[in-house]
Amino acid sequence: MQKAKILGLLAAVLIISAAVLGIYFWKTQEKSEAKVKETIIPTVFVHGYKGTVNSFGHMLNRFGYESGGKKIAMRIVVAENGELDVSGGIGKYEKDGDSAVQILFEDNRASLARQTIWLQKAMRYLREYEQVKTINFVGHSMGGLAILSYLEKTPVDAAYPVPQKFIAIATPFAGIDKANYFKLQKDPAAHDLKVGSAALQLLVKEKASIPKNIQVLAVAGNRNNSGSDGLVKVSSVFYAKNFFPKGAYQERVVAGPDVTHSGLHENAEVDTLVSRFLWNLPDGVEGDSDANLDTVPNAKK
Repeated sequence: MQKAKILGLLAAVLIISAAVLGIYFWKTQEKSEAKVKETIIPTVFVHGYKGTVNSFGHMLNRFGYESGGKKIAMRIVVAENGELDVSGGIGKYEKDGDSAVQILFEDNRASLARQTIWLQKAMRYLREYEQVKTINFVGHSMGGLAILSYLEKTPVDAAYPVPQKFIAIATPFAGIDKANYFKLQKDPAAHDLKVGSAALQLLVKEKASIPKNIQVLAVAGNRNNSGSDGLVKVSSVFYAKNFFPKGAYQERVVAGPDVTHSGLHENAEVDTLVSRFLWNLPDGVEGDSDANLDTVPNAKK
């Protein structure tokens, strides 16, 4: 009987010891994974007015996603009530090409103010649950305005990732000067996109709040030398220069007969500009597409 008690006690000690060791190694592994995740710099893609999953979906395909069997690291759908529907995650085994985050607004005609709040919620999620410390942004059209508003209204502190680079594609920083367009579009987002809107005036008023160290590239479309991509004037896109220090700002024009506002994120030249600016890839997306979303942007190839 005494022997059985001793054996039982030893078994209990062994079980408890194994459990303690298991918890220790699990915690150690968890900390190790978190450290690795903190070195990853995801690129966050934000669609424009009336945008869908396809707005940047095809560009991400060209960067090696889906069609090649590789999945976007994360997709965050923000509901009208601000709740997040998250798929995927930034894991410890991320490698080149696995760090894209696609943001989708369920209400894709919402005001700029609401989009800003939703973007803040998504970025807080990345910081708290994915340990993301640094991010890059790419926005098309109104998505660029949402990012600019986010930069102005979001404190640079431990609650949010630190923005490093920002590409604005066909973003109407000075508004859309096209009266016929607004005869059909009358929702809150369309109201904010008008030249001289209160939302655009507020962006100018609060520009001093933009983080000083962010690098910016504005890309405009010029169809048939019209000075416009068919909807947004080149001058409106390049009004971005008024928000950022000269040394941190660049601008590029993509010209041609086939250039359209909605087609700029489907343009091969734009792909190359994005790849060069974000990840220092001299040949854009040509060659090994797996290298286009580098976990360490700026690393020499």
